[in-house]
Amino acid sequence: MSSQIAVRLGDTELAILDFEVASGRAHNRSDAVRRSIVYLNRYRAYRRDADIMADRQAAGEPLYPDLPWPVSADLAELE
Repeated sequence: MSSQIAVRLGDTELAILDFEVASGRAHNRSDAVRRSIVYLNRYRAYRRDADIMADRQAAGEPLYPDLPWPVSADLAELE
């Protein structure tokens, strides 16, 4: 299901949407708005995960408990 909404945009925001369309990253303005909402949602999830990792690191917890820590590598083997 989809809903139609009315949004007022300033010249700068409209120019950004038009640039997304002109550059081929969006099919039209509506697609550019939808893609922006998806991006915003992904960014919010990224920030949430980054905050969780920062809290764990500050508490001294390992970020990746399934990995042996500290990870050691013999760099001579890579050359």
